[in-house]
Amino acid sequence: MKSIFRRLTAVICSALIISLSFGAKAQAGSSIPFAFDFGETVLKMDAGSTHDLWMISHFDYTYYIGPHTSAGTYVECTFKEGSEYARLHIGADETVKNVFFYFYVDDKRVGSTDCYDCIEVYVQKIDPAAVQNVQAHQAAIDALKNYSGNTAEFNAMYYYYNYKDLQDAFGMDPARLLEHYNAFGKNEHRVANRFIV
Repeated sequence: MKSIFRRLTAVICSALIISLSFGAKAQAGSSIPFAFDFGETVLKMDAGSTHDLWMISHFDYTYYIGPHTSAGTYVECTFKEGSEYARLHIGADETVKNVFFYFYVDDKRVGSTDCYDCIEVYVQKIDPAAVQNVQAHQAAIDALKNYSGNTAEFNAMYYYYNYKDLQDAFGMDPARLLEHYNAFGKNEHRVANRFIV
């Protein structure tokens, strides 16, 4: 009788271990499984288009957009727990071919904000003129950054970005920015050697 009981116990324990092994789920990178559920995680969108994406969030959340070039690339969403259609926007002047939208848990009930999921958008029909504009803008920034008149006290790029009135008045002309700094900026205590908030 004891041997039958031992065998029966061994069989039950083995079956329990096997069933638990197959039922286990791997938790990759998060201690909060299934914080988000998206109708699609990879999609194609034309530059200048929108797409309604069904999603469920089990917590309040926020989002961050990876590298992109257009202010028109963003998400309309509630930031709240629940089911909704989030509207993805890709700006008409977007030039990045793969835009990632990262959704992060941002909920007082959760101590960590490390839990996230993402949606990847393959941007189609990118406007060549927008690409040229982005490239020209980047070249102008590089010219400010590498201007021969830059010193420890003055950097044309910082001076340009720190003051909207100078952007409007002089554009990205480093010589005129330096001239303004020497004539007026120093006396006005304007900052030209670092970014200001």
